[in-house]
Order: sequence, then C-alpha cells, then structure tokens
Amino acid sequence: MNLTLVTDHHLNSGIGRYSFELSQALRKQHKSLQLFKPFKQDADDIHFDQKFNWIRKIRYKSLRNLHPYLLPYFIGGQLWKENSQIFHGHWFMAGLGLQKARKKNMVVTMHDVSLLHEKEMSPKFTRYYRNALKFLKKSGVPIIVVSEQAKKDAMQFGVFTESQVHAIPNGINFEQFRPMVQKQNERFKIVYAGGLSPRKNLDLIIEACEILEKRHVDFQLDIAGNHPERTPYPVMVKEKGLKQIKFVGFLPDESMNEFYNGSDLMVYTSKYEGFGFAPLEAMAAGTPVISTKGGALNEISGGGCAQVRYSKYDLADTIQQFIDDPVLCDRFRQKGLDWVQQYSWENCAEKTLAVYQKVA
Repeated sequence: MNLTLVTDHHLNSGIGRYSFELSQALRKQHKSLQLFKPFKQDADDIHFDQKFNWIRKIRYKSLRNLHPYLLPYFIGGQLWKENSQIFHGHWFMAGLGLQKARKKNMVVTMHDVSLLHEKEMSPKFTRYYRNALKFLKKSGVPIIVVSEQAKKDAMQFGVFTESQVHAIPNGINFEQFRPMVQKQNERFKIVYAGGLSPRKNLDLIIEACEILEKRHVDFQLDIAGNHPERTPYPVMVKEKGLKQIKFVGFLPDESMNEFYNGSDLMVYTSKYEGFGFAPLEAMAAGTPVISTKGGALNEISGGGCAQVRYSKYDLADTIQQFIDDPVLCDRFRQKGLDWVQQYSWENCAEKTLAVYQKVA
C-alpha cells in the first residue's frame, strides 16, 4: 500500500512528533511511505529533513497572522501531483490542504477537538477551525482522535457521527524515554513539562507549592515550557515570594529523558487533555507521577499515577506524602513503568492501518 502522510506542524511539536513516530512505525511494513512536512531553512527541526530521505519538504511563507489560513494552499500546491492509495493529514490544516489538492482517499487525525470547548484561540481562528470540521464531517472523511474521551468530545462538540470517528491512542518512544541511573538530589526535585497556557493550569501547582513553602517543606520545582516570560507565572511566583520554583524554559526532545530521570516526582495538573504525552513520558523514564483527571488524563494516565482533585490543598498534601515516603515513590515508579507499556507506536500504527483499509 502506497501511503502519503502530511503534517502541518514542524517535527519538534507535539503534532509533529506524532507524525514522525507514526511514520517510522508504519514504514516497518510500508517502505514506500512518504511524510510531507513544512520546511524552513532556519527551523529547529531541519535535521529531520537532512537525515531521512522519506521526509519531503513543503516550502511555505508564514506572513505572520495569515500562516494558518495560507498553509493549506502551500500543502495543496505541493501535493497536487502526488499519487497514493492513502493520504493521511495530521490536523485540520493538513486535511484542508489535501482537499485543495483534490484528494479523495483521505484520513485526517484531529487528535482532539479541544479548541471547540477550551477557549484558547481568537474567535476568528475558532470559526475557521469549526468550519474546517464542518467540511470534514460533510465529506465523510474518517477522523482519528487519540482517546475515547476525545471521541466523545468530537461527537458532542464537533457533531461527528460515531462511525466516522476512530479512537487510536498515541504511542511512547521507549528508546527515547527510559530509566537511567537515578541522580541523588540534595533536595526533593519536582518537575512539570509541557505548555504554559491557561489550560495547563500551572496556577494550581504554584499555589500548592506556596502551601508547601509555608510548611517549610524542602523541595525544588523545575518548570519546563517555552517562553515563560510571556506568561503571568514568573510574576506570580515573584509576587508570592516563592524561593523553590525555577523556570527552565524550552527543553529539546533529546533532553527530556534526562530531565525526567533527574527528578523525584512529576506533577501534571492540566484542565483538559485529549491524550497527554508528558505524564506517560515521565512514567516511561521511571519517574512517579501525580496527575489530575481532566479530559482523557484519567483514561490514558490514571492507571499509572497518583490522582488528585483540582484542589491546591489536595495537591500539596499528595506531594508531601511522596516527599516523606520513599516507599510510596518506589511503588508509583514501578506502577507507571508497568502501565505505560501498552502505549507503543506499533500498536498505534496497526490500528491506523485498519482505518486506511476502509478508504483504500
């Protein structure tokens, strides 16, 4: 089967990582697979273009705020003459690009439809996104989402029919995320990794840490996420006079396993996730995890971590239990390692191929 996969993200993003890992897994059976991706000479993911000859370049111009509206035209222009049994777009802009290239044998991974119920984007972009979903629904294109919760949301907010939506969980790269020799930290080290948008709910972690500092608990919290200076959180920490929280900024993928392994506990308090890579990556690295239950977090991560309510007191008390009890840390370290094994990219690829068969 000839497969053409198309992503509208660079490969150092979450959606881009999905595109690359799924492509790698699918190529074990389908060597002719091609992955088309956006390309810019100064992009952080240019090493992928240089290393893998099955990755094809989509050259584009951003033109600032017009980028999401113009990118489908660049994708469509690049894919116009391509022939393949299956075209698989990764997110809605790739799907629109395939539509502009007049491709019929399409599958689109939406991941989730959180933009319809978590107000993070401008009204203009939200309308654009909603209209794209209406097109996909009307055309009957098979839609892949990354959890059963995301499927329910797609049916509720995107008004897709149950038969059109397929829930296929992501995988974890176990060669990248694995236990290493644990560092012996002088202070109990807690980490957070992920986005710094309001949906990620960093306020709750900071407020819990404020409680712990007032209790004179000895710990260090390292927050990894891009451009913290553009968020209110550093100011929040400063105004509260907190001394045990550090923002470490963006960390590249190749540094994340060491980041997790160098910690004693990972905390994740997102209000909503369609899947949630970070808690599972930490589990694969052998780091105990505390998580809330927002969106698919209960479904995807719940069996491998300690779960808390959206309460700063509950979170602070649970963190302190881990700080005070090494046996508890060891128990959840092993629990996470056992749980995460079900999320392989091979499983994801096998289930994705089953969807391809419906349109081939």
